[in-house]
Amino acid sequence: MRPPIWGNFIYYADYDVLAFALLFQGGLHVASYYHATQAIEKYLKALALSVVDPPGRTHPYPQNKRWLQDHNLVRIAKRCADSLPYYGLAPVQTVLRKFSEFDQTTRYPWVEQNEANGFTSADIPMMCDLLLHLRNDIPITVDDYPLGIFIRGYHHNHPEIAVNAVLLSIQSPAVSAARAVIPQLSQMIRS
Repeated sequence: MRPPIWGNFIYYADYDVLAFALLFQGGLHVASYYHATQAIEKYLKALALSVVDPPGRTHPYPQNKRWLQDHNLVRIAKRCADSLPYYGLAPVQTVLRKFSEFDQTTRYPWVEQNEANGFTSADIPMMCDLLLHLRNDIPITVDDYPLGIFIRGYHHNHPEIAVNAVLLSIQSPAVSAARAVIPQLSQMIRS
């Protein structure tokens, strides 16, 4: 069975989640928040594509999907809101607007900040909640993406097929950091 095309976003978003946690634990907070917003953006794009094409069999880059190049989290979330009303809720839109602005200010120093003056540790629970919602709302049927594999230690639905021990050892510090920073990390994966 071929993985869905939107799964590529999940793959890279999972690594952004691990980078977020590892950098946060290392005290590099600005860089860590940037990776958190990148994970949110990639999960949102995967979710928006899955709403249009749940099995992920259609190529996602025709001319009518230029929004895939957009970095505005609010606009991307609105594509999901008809099917998943959570993403249209005012508090969620407010958080996404703030995170989107932060993402832009880390790329382009001339961006005016209207929503906030960067992130603080008070934003971590909101990030974690949004990451949890996003990864759980994406219709993943086989969770052999990095988070699923590294947390479980085996392939989805196949405990007899262990993941390479060297790979798990290499990823262990990032997974430990993610467990510490994201309390509900194990709820983000399919068992």
